[in-house]
Amino acid sequence: MSGQKQLTNLAVTVEVERFLNGESDGAPLFQALYGSIADEPVPQHLLDIVREGSDPTIEPEAVPVAPPSARRAAP
Repeated sequence: MSGQKQLTNLAVTVEVERFLNGESDGAPLFQALYGSIADEPVPQHLLDIVREGSDPTIEPEAVPVAPPSARRAAP
């Protein structure tokens, strides 16, 4: 296994531990696992499906989103 891959695996392991210990909100873990996909917009039809089962009194703008500082720059 290459050094880069070992480092990546270690980083993910650390983020899992931080999340499970309540030291993180999971944004760094999500970013480590999914990378730049987190920056992709959610298709409208999927948003509609999610909203059907959600609280209609919550405005979409009120749903927390990972701040740009928590997002990793694309390689």
